[in-house]
Amino acid sequence: MPPLKPLAKLLALLALLTVTVWAPLALAQRAAPTNQTAPPERQLTDQEILAALTKEAESGNPQAMIALGLAYERFDIFSRDYGKALEWYKKAAAKNSAEGHYFVGLCYMEGKGTRTDLKMAAQSFQKASQIGLPQADYQLALMFTQGLGVDKDLKKGLEFLVKSANANYGPALNELGLVHLVGQLGFKRDEAKAFELFNKSANQGFSDAMENLGFIFREGLGRPVNNVQALKWYLLARLHGGASPALQETINVVRDKLKPEEVAMAEKEVNAWRDNQAKAAQEPAAPRAINVK
Repeated sequence: MPPLKPLAKLLALLALLTVTVWAPLALAQRAAPTNQTAPPERQLTDQEILAALTKEAESGNPQAMIALGLAYERFDIFSRDYGKALEWYKKAAAKNSAEGHYFVGLCYMEGKGTRTDLKMAAQSFQKASQIGLPQADYQLALMFTQGLGVDKDLKKGLEFLVKSANANYGPALNELGLVHLVGQLGFKRDEAKAFELFNKSANQGFSDAMENLGFIFREGLGRPVNNVQALKWYLLARLHGGASPALQETINVVRDKLKPEEVAMAEKEVNAWRDNQAKAAQEPAAPRAINVK
C-alpha cells in the first residue's frame, strides 16, 4: 500500500477516533472526465494542507477547526503545538460541536495546552454527551465510577457506560463486557453476555476486547476450553496494537499447548477474520449528514 498523503493521514485519524470524517472542500480533488486520462496526482505539501485547513477553520467550519487542532496536536507533519490545538478545539466547542467539547475535555484531562483540570474535563465531556457523542459518555462513565473530577457515583457511571455501549462504541462495549463477566455495578455474572459484548467490540478492532475473548476461550468461561480460538484472538490482539510483554507470554503459553496443525488453523482463522473485516470496510456506507452550526 502506498504511503498516505498528509491530507489522507488527517482524515484517517479522524476516522480512527470515530469522529465525523470531513473532507475540506478546498482540498477536494476534481474528478477527471471519464473520456480523458487523469493527470498524475500531485502530492499536497504540508504547508498547503495547513493553509487550506486554516482557511476552512477561519471561515467558521467546526469540523475544519477540529482537523486543524488534530494536526497541531497529533501529527508530526507540523510542529506540535498543544496550545494552538486547544485554541481550535475551543473554537469548535463555541459552535456547539460535540467533538469540539470532547477534545477540549481530553486536553484538560491530559494537561495538553493547559494545566490538568479534571473538573473542567468532566464539564466538557458532559456538554459533548448532551449533544450525543458516545466517546464522551464513555469518559464520563470512567470519571463517575472512579470519582475523577466529579463526585463518585456508580449509578451515574453505569448509566453513561450503557449509553455509550448502546451507541456501539467499542471501548464501552468492552468495559460493559467486563462488568458482566465479573458481576459488578448491580449486574449478575453473565459470561454469555460478556462474550457478546467483547465480540462486538473486537469486531471494531479493539485489541483489549480481543484479549478478553482469548481469555474466555482459554479458561472455558461459559463454553468449552478452546485454545485454537484463544490463540486466534490473542494473535489478533497483537496485530491490533496489543504489544505488552504479558500478551506475548500468553501467546507463547497457548501456542505450546497446541499441535503444529492447530497453530496453523488458528493462523488461518486470523487471516480469514482480517479478510472479512477488510471486505466489510469496502462496502459503501450509508451517507450521513454533517451538522455544521
